[in-house]
Amino acid sequence: MIFKQIKDAKENYGKKIRDNKEQSLYNIDSNKTQENIESNPQISIQKRQDSKTDSNISQNLDSKDTKQNTESKTQIDNKKEQFVLKVSMYCALLLAILGVTFGVITKSSALLFDGIVSLVSVGLGALSVVTSRYIYREDDDVFQYGYVRFEPMVNLFKSLILLIVCGYAFIGGLRDLVHGGYRLDLGGAVAYTMCAFALCYAIFRYTQHFSRSLDSELIRTDMTEWRIDCVLYFGSIVAFGFVFLFDRTQEWAFSRYIDCGLLVILSLFISITPLKIFISNLKDLMMVAPPELDNKITEIMESLSSKYGFKNYDTHVAKNGRFFMIEVNILTLGSSQISVGQIDSIRDYIMQNLNMPSYKIWLSVSLTANPKWL
Repeated sequence: MIFKQIKDAKENYGKKIRDNKEQSLYNIDSNKTQENIESNPQISIQKRQDSKTDSNISQNLDSKDTKQNTESKTQIDNKKEQFVLKVSMYCALLLAILGVTFGVITKSSALLFDGIVSLVSVGLGALSVVTSRYIYREDDDVFQYGYVRFEPMVNLFKSLILLIVCGYAFIGGLRDLVHGGYRLDLGGAVAYTMCAFALCYAIFRYTQHFSRSLDSELIRTDMTEWRIDCVLYFGSIVAFGFVFLFDRTQEWAFSRYIDCGLLVILSLFISITPLKIFISNLKDLMMVAPPELDNKITEIMESLSSKYGFKNYDTHVAKNGRFFMIEVNILTLGSSQISVGQIDSIRDYIMQNLNMPSYKIWLSVSLTANPKWL
């Protein structure tokens, strides 16, 4: 037992000596390494370069993560947009079935026509869904600038259809006014109008919410369509309510004119919104420069010209649906020593000061010493 304790003590003592020796050797190596770094500038520079490289890698990773997060959010928003447009399309189909069913049961050509118009809305809704699916796709050999122009084309077409509907309602109401009005059907037409208004109002509020949260022109156009339906149905409800409360026998001349009179007034009023949508998207297709964006890019370039001493510059801006195309051509001195890194810094500065999501901007920046390339 005693011999065993002596043996253990020797082993512990030997272990401590070895540990102290290794620590001493480590301290000597560390001191030598530090002396070599201080005596050799190249090693010191290399160390700083390695540190700078690590910092750049970290910044690139952060930038990559930010880009991935932005792309992920865009994909999520696009899926939400498609879902909302599908809900709108299916509700238009439900309204069409409702109109055709009531039209057949009550033998009303007006309700039957209303159902057929709703079927047209279903087709327009399907067109919006397809457009939303393609709008964020990458460019390919056929569409080398991507599918961005599809959105203003679809919105232009849909707004034109809405204007035609408003025009048809206006002409129909005016014709009925000229021919002495008509008696209102207080039977199945009332039930259909109430159901249709409730459905249209619910979907109008639904699309209104997502048109704001997703900032989608496609949903906004759909919302306008539902608002027009709401207003027209509400006008009919007002006419039905007046006749039901004050003149059920419809002996007053006013009762014969109230529905067609409201139709004329409301169709004129609600045609303003689709007209604005039509003009806005026509400008996009004609590549009319948005004034606010044009002024903003001019301010940015004035600031950059003062900083870098550019001789001149020329800018071109256009809007395609939810996307913006910006081209900047800069005239520099022939002796200018602007590096690739500085050009990238110019691009970053422009992007940051535009205050827009990067995925919505197609930015092109070029430098030249020859004025003919401006």
